Amino acid sequence: MSAQEENANETQELHIRNSVEDPHPPPEDVVDHQQEQKIHNNKTSIFCSSWIHIIYISIFSVIGVTSRAFIGRLFGGDCDPHHAVKDWLYPLSHRICVTTNGQTEQYGGALFIDLPDNMFGSFIIGFFTGHSSEWPAIPFLKHDHPLQGEQGLHLGIRTALCGSLTTFSSWNSQMVLMMDGTANPYLGTQVVSAFFGFVIGLQVSIVSFRAGRTLSAWFQNRNNPHLFDSNLTRTASELRACNNHCYWLSPVALVLSIFVLIALYIWGDVYWGISYYRELWIACLMSPFGTIARWKLSTLNGKWSKYPWFPLGTWLANFTGSILSAALTAIAYLNIVNGEGGTTVLAAISLGFAGSLSTVSTYVKETVELSDKNPFHDRKAFVYSHFTMLSCCFVGLLVYSPLVRYAA
Repeated sequence: MSAQEENANETQELHIRNSVEDPHPPPEDVVDHQQEQKIHNNKTSIFCSSWIHIIYISIFSVIGVTSRAFIGRLFGGDCDPHHAVKDWLYPLSHRICVTTNGQTEQYGGALFIDLPDNMFGSFIIGFFTGHSSEWPAIPFLKHDHPLQGEQGLHLGIRTALCGSLTTFSSWNSQMVLMMDGTANPYLGTQVVSAFFGFVIGLQVSIVSFRAGRTLSAWFQNRNNPHLFDSNLTRTASELRACNNHCYWLSPVALVLSIFVLIALYIWGDVYWGISYYRELWIACLMSPFGTIARWKLSTLNGKWSKYPWFPLGTWLANFTGSILSAALTAIAYLNIVNGEGGTTVLAAISLGFAGSLSTVSTYVKETVELSDKNPFHDRKAFVYSHFTMLSCCFVGLLVYSPLVRYAA
């Protein structure tokens, strides 16, 4: 290329740059103010979004804890005459004796009291998770429905509702109680039943999770067939717009419902004088704290540099919840806290905080996903699932047995 051609090209490029650039750029202080305003708006948006998430988590934590409490009673909790609650549910619940708490003369402790809760919670999270994170979050709605964009609602269902409906800590504590045998002198140590309790609890929850995913695929195929047929396209690329008042309507309506529910529990406590309802309303107040703690711990998943595949946050939540639940179970057995009120508070902390801090639904979801993402001969899913059970069982025995055997 000649020098004249180079000069001509440089002149043309300079002309283009001058024509593109703004001949009258805004002052620097105006630019800085615009950038600060943009940063402020982003922070405000993030702050509002976080509070919406916390509201949804708190709401669905209460719903999950309430469901777990009544489902546990329905399938076997009221079959123990020493722990039965004589209220509106009792005429039905004392006839359905599927599960047992491991402290009665009834055999069958492998079918632990929270088994139905863990089944239902695992099924629900499988239904709302589906086979792919790219699928619409709510399977029975069209992909452009406004609720498909409510991330706070999705978080509330998956993390709070399913996590609080299921419980790893109570499951583990019952197995520890059965292994120790101190609380049930009639049957003594029930190691074999506890072993099958762990096996049945894990396998039933995994099957329930897979059943939920299958049902989710059926609904998605009906409502969003473009996910399964490449020849079909979306009818709309964006979600339908939702007004601002709709954005706040769902959490406000749910908050009001939760206040009414807790008020009913308090009324049952004061008017009927049933301590079980005192346990429920205290547990409802405690459960959001356990769920939020688990939600924050989940940020540690994938952060273990040596084993990035290991869900460290979920394991820590279940491990910590198991320690707390085992300690509370031992204290309740020893009657260290005087009076019925103290025992009720301990049970409420175990039901609300420890039960919501730990989770079976997420634990099962991660186990299945590790199994699906890796070759069939890979050991990651097996190591994660069984290491969680063994470590929590060991620490539960380490906390519970010395207290009930030597602290009395």
